[in-house]
Amino acid sequence: MASVAERCWERAQQALESDGPQAAWAELQPLRGSILEDRAAGRAWLTLLRITAGRQGLVQDTTAIADAFVGDAEITLLACDALVRTAELLPIDVPPPEQGAAMSTVRLAQRGLERLSGADRSDPEVRGYLQINLANGLRLGHLHDRALAAYKAALATVPDRGAWWFNLGLLHKVRGSFEEGLEANRRAAELLGQERPVLWNTAICATALGKGAEAVAAFASLGIEATVAESGMPYVADLPPVQVRAAAVGPGHAGPSVVPDRSVSLELLWVSPLSPCHGVVQSASYRDAAIDYGDVILWDGAPADVGEHEGRPVPRFPLLSVLRKGDEHRFRFVALERSPGAVTALRDAIPKVAQLFVHSEDVVRGAHAVDDRAIEDTGALVYGKIVLPASADLTVFRRDFDSAVAAAPDVELVVPQLLEALGETADAGKAHTMWRGIERTVEKRSAT
Repeated sequence: MASVAERCWERAQQALESDGPQAAWAELQPLRGSILEDRAAGRAWLTLLRITAGRQGLVQDTTAIADAFVGDAEITLLACDALVRTAELLPIDVPPPEQGAAMSTVRLAQRGLERLSGADRSDPEVRGYLQINLANGLRLGHLHDRALAAYKAALATVPDRGAWWFNLGLLHKVRGSFEEGLEANRRAAELLGQERPVLWNTAICATALGKGAEAVAAFASLGIEATVAESGMPYVADLPPVQVRAAAVGPGHAGPSVVPDRSVSLELLWVSPLSPCHGVVQSASYRDAAIDYGDVILWDGAPADVGEHEGRPVPRFPLLSVLRKGDEHRFRFVALERSPGAVTALRDAIPKVAQLFVHSEDVVRGAHAVDDRAIEDTGALVYGKIVLPASADLTVFRRDFDSAVAAAPDVELVVPQLLEALGETADAGKAHTMWRGIERTVEKRSAT
């Protein structure tokens, strides 16, 4: 006769197929009080948890069940699988919680390896699965060097698991080891066939290495029409702009910010894609970010989240690598604006060789975007950047720019970095003093 746990699990499976996860959990609720004593109940609970990754309380439930059945390799592996699936939901550019799913996987898998019984220890499948879960937990916990050793141990134990080679490729990708990542994905493709995740990561690694033909072939298998550009890189026409998230700290001035100046955030920058995974940054960073205007960058294939701009969705991707730094001049400025929009109006008055960015701050705190467009209109104080091509004559630009600013009576603006680039140290020092003077003027005005 079937046990209570077996009957509940049978009903849960039926509910899952007909009505979905919520109905399945309703059928499993009678087991709630026995999951730490009844192995069958704990096993059923873990099995449904791995199907419903990210469920509230999952980390607590999986670790409690695994702790209740220490030494049971099957229970440990089910718990690790549920935890890994949950850890994979966190974007790769967000630090994992210390007591979260990734580090819980590491703890359980390591303990499982240490406590393997004689029979399980001699079984390469059991040992290998514990090793791969340890490796995945370390990767998702951003402990990349330890993860690499764990992947090597897992693949030495069971070398013909295509999914394990794919996971190794994921590690190499986030480490920036693109040659090794490409090799791992090639091996994964041999074992798994042309699966979409393998193709995407093959394309990303091949793009990073400038292997345009291999990237184009992978994109073609994904149904994306691409060509090899003269640069040797893949190119896909007519892709809409995207945003890429890059680590950033404060710029060091007293400009408005939704995060403390020296705290690390993820800034969102606009990018013009050349392919689905690389392109050219088209906005100037507000904070001191890992990327800036003109850089050619590589990003991950899976969006971290999706924002909205002018009524259309905009995917936001985690940054993987800077493929080529832009050679543009990028100079920060601060301005005292005596009438609204006066600084923005300078865009039409300054030399055409330059681009003037009036800054708003677009950052990510944790996994959530903060798009504070109100920072553009801070009253009298305006921050921004002027961007010039590397070939620009800075002496000529300074002359013409100063003339444009002088002709705008509603604007007082200083650009110390331009003077520094010209080697005019004394004038640059005065400009830095004026910068702080402008900020103090506004601070005093705001305090009254």
